[in-house]
Amino acid sequence: MGVLLVSLVGGEFWWIVIIPVGAHISFSLGYSWPTRHSLTGTSGLRCRNSLLFILLMLGFVAGYQAYLYKQLNPGVGVRENIDTWAWRPDKLNNQLTALRGKPQIQFTQNWPRLDGATAAYPIYASAFYALSVIPEDLHTREYLANSRTPEAYNKIVKGDADIIFVAQPSGGQKKRAEESGVTLMYTPFAREAFVFIVNADNPVNSLTEQQVRDIFSGAITNWHTVGGNDQEIQTWQRPEDSGSQTVMQSQVMKNIRMISPQETEVASVMEGMIKVVAEYRNTNNAIGYTFRYYATQMNADKNIKLLAINGIAPTAENIRNGKYPYIVDAFMVTRENTTSETQKLVEWFLTPQGQSLVDDVGYVPLYKTLSDIK
Repeated sequence: MGVLLVSLVGGEFWWIVIIPVGAHISFSLGYSWPTRHSLTGTSGLRCRNSLLFILLMLGFVAGYQAYLYKQLNPGVGVRENIDTWAWRPDKLNNQLTALRGKPQIQFTQNWPRLDGATAAYPIYASAFYALSVIPEDLHTREYLANSRTPEAYNKIVKGDADIIFVAQPSGGQKKRAEESGVTLMYTPFAREAFVFIVNADNPVNSLTEQQVRDIFSGAITNWHTVGGNDQEIQTWQRPEDSGSQTVMQSQVMKNIRMISPQETEVASVMEGMIKVVAEYRNTNNAIGYTFRYYATQMNADKNIKLLAINGIAPTAENIRNGKYPYIVDAFMVTRENTTSETQKLVEWFLTPQGQSLVDDVGYVPLYKTLSDIK
């Protein structure tokens, strides 16, 4: 019964037929096997062939339905969360990026509390472990967190974090800081591209800025209009106050109203089932958006491709030379009059060693790296 309910909720309806039929056949064979009689002659052969045909057809139907379901409902293509254990020094084959040379600063106490966006975690986690002398009994989760952009902004306003590594704030995040009487300082430290993603089999390779706005405002609804297949465009958005949604609304849409996002239901301990913005699913007619680093390195998927905008691809070179239209800065956000340790870390990120870490992780540095001054 549990499997049937899961199948029904998950949309995998073929199991509703296959499970009871398969169970009935298995029960019947098991029950009659001890008293079975050999099937001989023409009638016996026909019976065996009929049973075999039925089983083969059931298997074919189940397999085909599963194939159709996966085509229409692929798994989530770009998840906005990560396993932070991959960036721990005690994990074998961890993904931390080493510094170039000996650390120019070190923290042995009063460690700044770091938090931020998922896409920025590899940078600030690598810096935290490279620059900190950590006692064995220290719980690093008190100083190194990945709450994602909306909660990270809440924590810096409340004073529960010293530095957050994020994209520009939304209007709502600025307003909440002002209402709390908190002055936030924004220090850019890296450059990144805001990108649009589609299925790798989508024949469209480039969109204009106006076409992007028309798609996400609902003015264009079919891929054929922009040179693709005759398919309805399936748009995917991000939650309000997330870094990517803020950039989308301010820099891409330029405050043009977007169509309503697709939603899904998730379980909440406090509120039961609640509706949230659905994550990108890589269907043949899908389009979504994220940051270049996240799509190409943290969550790389060969079945997803990045679109050029106005014919300009979102490469590191086109970010450096400023040709790609949607270039964004990544910020270190601190409270005014922060601690000396926090300010020291902010300043270190702007040095050639700090900018080299930004470069080595995969972002585009804003200032000179160690390679530039050799």
